[in-house]
Amino acid sequence: MDILRDSDNYKSDDYTSGKNHNRLKVFGKGSVSVKPDAAEVVIGIITENIKLQAAQEENANTTQQVINSIKAIGVLPKYIQTQNYNIRPTYDYIDGKQILRGYEVSNNLKILIRNIDFVGEIIDIAVKNGANTVSGISLIVSDQTKYYYEALRLAAIDAQKKASVMANELNVKLNIIPIQIIEQDKGNITPITGMTFKYESGATPIEAGENKITADIEAVFIYI
Repeated sequence: MDILRDSDNYKSDDYTSGKNHNRLKVFGKGSVSVKPDAAEVVIGIITENIKLQAAQEENANTTQQVINSIKAIGVLPKYIQTQNYNIRPTYDYIDGKQILRGYEVSNNLKILIRNIDFVGEIIDIAVKNGANTVSGISLIVSDQTKYYYEALRLAAIDAQKKASVMANELNVKLNIIPIQIIEQDKGNITPITGMTFKYESGATPIEAGENKITADIEAVFIYI
């Protein structure tokens, strides 16, 4: 986001007198802490068999069983996506010789869970129905835009405060309205408190913690 203003348009005589204005460039940062309300989880099904076709059929049947089980508790089909599907031969090494042991077939499903309270339950149901890997969980904020705008507002305030502090220290007159604002990398999101897994009886608890949404700007002010 670039906002450019012609310094000649300022109403104050100090800034329209035709004098050469000095410029002050500062960087502003704003951040907002938000609790995630949704999650993406990758659930995998790995099967092995000496015969490739048998490994494929077993994997297909188990994968369908996993999909049916999580759909049955409310996950919509549009939130279930095949992330990757792989077939690879597996080998044993006997007396220095490579001997084919069979084939491994893997199918990874990326699942978007709109209600974070059901993440543990969905993982458990998938595992009970044949999933044997969980490669990662990303805890996300559904509506990031409104929080980013708030972080952007705070970044603008931060830039103005920095410019004012420096202007006061230098004993110069600052126009608090910047002549240029450049938005930096948009929507940086980092976890503050990481999620934890507690394998106990019942559903697997997931603690979401918080995400931090940050905004960074570069602002240019003039002073005399």
